[in-house]
Amino acid sequence: MKRRAAAWLLCAALIPGAAGAQGATYVFPYEGFRYTQQDDETVLTQTNLADHEALIASLGTTSEAILASYVASGIVMEVIPQEGGQIAVSVTDAGDFADVQRMEEIEQARLDAFCAQFEESGLYESVSLTQTQPVCVRLTSSAMYASMPVYTLRYATLHLGRLYMLTQTIVGRAPEAQDDARMEGVLSGMKLLSAASDPTPSPTTAPTPTPEPTPEPTPGVAEVLSTTGTMQVSGVPAYTNDPQIAISGTTDPSAEVRVRVDERTLGTTTARRDGTFSLKVTLPEEGDLTLAVMTDTAEAMLAVHYEMPVARLVLTAPQETTFTGDHVIVRGETEPEATVYIEGEDMNTSVKANRNGDFSVRVYIEGEETQTFTLRTRIKGYQENSAEITLMREFTLREGIADFRKTMQPVDYAALTKTPEKYDGTHFTFRGRVEAFTDYNGSPCALVCVDNVAIGVWKDPVWVVLTGEEEGLSEGCIATFYLSGEGITLPAAGEYTDSGVEQEAPVAAAKYVAEITEAK
Repeated sequence: MKRRAAAWLLCAALIPGAAGAQGATYVFPYEGFRYTQQDDETVLTQTNLADHEALIASLGTTSEAILASYVASGIVMEVIPQEGGQIAVSVTDAGDFADVQRMEEIEQARLDAFCAQFEESGLYESVSLTQTQPVCVRLTSSAMYASMPVYTLRYATLHLGRLYMLTQTIVGRAPEAQDDARMEGVLSGMKLLSAASDPTPSPTTAPTPTPEPTPEPTPGVAEVLSTTGTMQVSGVPAYTNDPQIAISGTTDPSAEVRVRVDERTLGTTTARRDGTFSLKVTLPEEGDLTLAVMTDTAEAMLAVHYEMPVARLVLTAPQETTFTGDHVIVRGETEPEATVYIEGEDMNTSVKANRNGDFSVRVYIEGEETQTFTLRTRIKGYQENSAEITLMREFTLREGIADFRKTMQPVDYAALTKTPEKYDGTHFTFRGRVEAFTDYNGSPCALVCVDNVAIGVWKDPVWVVLTGEEEGLSEGCIATFYLSGEGITLPAAGEYTDSGVEQEAPVAAAKYVAEITEAK
């Protein structure tokens, strides 16, 4: 409860100057509702935080940190009325009430059980039903943060087996009628859909970073463990991804203020004449830290958790992972000035990202094959992140023939016909004329005569099993066939043989067909 309330306190600071599109409708098909924005409201969603980047940066945080808070809490959107207040809408599975389709159809016994689960949890100071449409359970709770009371007002309802929770955090006072009016205003703008969509899996052709970055800790106000003397501290986060934090507060005028962790002094400053002070310190290590802010006569002990963020790593190119040529350029985005290492078969190199975090690296694959490469990004102050990309190189016709020639052997037709098994898998080439087409075990097959013993007369037949992708090949065409022996023979009619009678002809598989001359 403390962590969640603190996250909403941080977001509430976005209210001044916030603005949104008037009258816009936000549709959340997977969550089963849509929301129509009023003219005097701002709506924040998981996808439009970038529109408020300037405000977020002025708070010393990032849209990524707030997005992580949304994801961790199941927040789909937040509504910020201009008159004040901030209401978060979260959607989760309904658990024991997954069979409830519509709140207005729920039986009284089930409604009582729905209310009872909140009452029995011990987390809420009041639990009651509202007269809203749909009917909601109204929940209130409170907690203390840095000597400041923080109240939480929630409306909970059920729809299509999901729990919808509207949450408003109120600082310094208990909920009043105006707060309920804001909740009802948001509820009236929500249209619960008759069905919820299931997410469609994304295509896997584009590279996808793995593993997904770990959500960042939720920012909030550090818990004060103890205080002595005149010492009040503010501005200390409970959870942070940044090793440098700002500390401010009040103590005795002109006193020397020291910040320590264990026996290590992180920084010192002198309080002003009015007793206020501020300074920045760098946390010495990750984990749960006890921060002491002290003078000679006063001290405050605070609990701070510091965890380095996972470095961002997103691969943006190539979109098609199959390529031709000896290399392909892999592009991506990471932290500014980070070093990206790439490892794979016969490749181990690194590149440095620019000031915007963009990087690119040439990846070479020597043969026609598929390889998987691992990219890792490293930079001081961040946890290492990694992603994998699988690339497949395809030869062009010219590249394929050049590679084929490296293993090609001279083959005599008579020897091939006499002992075809000897040439099983052997690479060789013949130039010949296509006499006819047939089918061989489901693959197209051409009868090709490879010896022009007289003008216009072709003999010495070879059965050539084709790939089916040979363009422009037809009966009467003359072409160069790059072949791999199959080690078997099939009968060929006498009109294609020197003897004039049917005889066995060797079978070979075509790897490439080139230099095709059309039939005259």
